[in-house]
Amino acid sequence: MKKVIVLGIGNPYLKDDRVGPRIVEDLEKIFNDRDNIIFETFYSSGIELLDSILDYDCAIFIDSIISEDIGKITYLTLEEIISLPETSSPHSTNFSTMIKLGMKISPDRMPSEILFIAIGIKDPFTFSDDFSSELEDSYKNILRVINEKILSIST
Repeated sequence: MKKVIVLGIGNPYLKDDRVGPRIVEDLEKIFNDRDNIIFETFYSSGIELLDSILDYDCAIFIDSIISEDIGKITYLTLEEIISLPETSSPHSTNFSTMIKLGMKISPDRMPSEILFIAIGIKDPFTFSDDFSSELEDSYKNILRVINEKILSIST
C-alpha cells in the first residue's frame, strides 16, 4: 500500500478558510484504521510544509480558494503545480516553489505523486466557528468526494 500524507491547510478560526483543516479532521476519523494514511493540519502553505511530505509515496494538500463557485473542488496534479510561477523571495515561498525546491534538494525523498485539492470558498476573512451558508450546504458532498479520491489514490 502507498504511504500517503493528507495536509489540510487553513486557519481554523476563519469562517471558510477553515475548510482544509476541517476536512482533514473528519477524514482522520473515517480512515482511523488505515496505518498508511497520515493526516496533518497547517496554517500556511509555504516552505514549512516541505519536511512534512518527505518520504511519502503521495502527498495530498487540501486548501481553500476564493471563488464564485463555492464548494467547487479543483484538482491540480504535480505537473500542473510545477508549471505555476515561482516566488522570487525564499521568505515568502509559494506552493510551486516549495515543491520545486524539494525536487532539487531531496529528489529521492519527495513523493512521486502530489495532488493539490482547492475548494471554492466565499469568506476567508471573518472570525467564526461556522462556514458560510453556501459552503455549509456543500460540505457533506465535498467530504464524500475527497474521501473517494483518497480511497482511489491510497490503494
